[in-house]
Amino acid sequence: MNVIRHFVNGFLIGIANIIPGMSGGTIALVLGIYERLISALHRIGLTTLKSLAGLLTFRKKGYSDFKSELRRIDFGFLFTLGIGVIAAVLVLTELLEYLYHKHHEVTYGFFFGLVLTSILIPMKLLKGFSWRELLILIIAIVLIVCIEEFKKSAASETTNSTEHITVSIWRLVFYFTCGAVVISAMILPGVSGSFLLVAFGAYFSLLSTINDLKEDFLTLFKGDVSTYFVENIMILTVFTIGCFIGIIAFTRLINYLLKRYRNLTLAFLIGLMVGSLYSLWPFRETIIVGGNPYDTAHLLPSLDQSFLVTASVFLVGCAIILVFYRLEKETE
Repeated sequence: MNVIRHFVNGFLIGIANIIPGMSGGTIALVLGIYERLISALHRIGLTTLKSLAGLLTFRKKGYSDFKSELRRIDFGFLFTLGIGVIAAVLVLTELLEYLYHKHHEVTYGFFFGLVLTSILIPMKLLKGFSWRELLILIIAIVLIVCIEEFKKSAASETTNSTEHITVSIWRLVFYFTCGAVVISAMILPGVSGSFLLVAFGAYFSLLSTINDLKEDFLTLFKGDVSTYFVENIMILTVFTIGCFIGIIAFTRLINYLLKRYRNLTLAFLIGLMVGSLYSLWPFRETIIVGGNPYDTAHLLPSLDQSFLVTASVFLVGCAIILVFYRLEKETE
């Protein structure tokens, strides 16, 4: 029964992590497993890597040491939880990509509501607000706005091109960095790792990569495989390695920053969330390149049916975060 419960908990955390504005850490708090999760993740370190290296020697002592290490880091709990998270990602990616391509404004409107309301959560954690926090917050907002403008500029340049973007070293470094940063944010209550992916411009490209690989695996034994199969494998592998490094290093860094510079760290995270609202503005000029939408300019909304639907799902997004915020408060 514990295995089933941990799997379901992981599935719920996975749903929260893949939807921008929702926090996997908050769901873990609501489910009552947050402290156990953080404790298990913090135990993963050099000792774990050494025991893994010992296992590769194929000696009996190396095997027993590795088993002991797995028990120490609560591997059974983490593994079952992780399988649940992966299952949620595999189930939801196709739906989210479909909504992004077919209902662009509505999807962004929903995400906009999620992120806007979720800003209230880290704001409640602030203890005072001085010029230092304001400066850090503004820097974070400017950073995200600059990234968004760069994305729009790049989209304009691809108007007359339908070529596939090949994998470069810098692109792999980008996905590695995204993995390291996002996994750290995902385990913090009130902070959404997915919105960081949206803000950095990697969210929907990763959804496409996962969905392409799902299709390729289904046709792998038929010999009908995408020419970009290896590239997609590389992207997800590098992203996963980034997540692993993030768990080992970045979680410790963020915990250190929260202990020593709590207010400034929270102000920076709030600034990223505020800045991501610019990236999530639903009404924009869009071009279609190779079947994918690219945003080139922000627009003011027109009072039509599309606006009413977008406004409605925006309110639904706000309501969802308020419900989870209420649940989190009740667990304190």
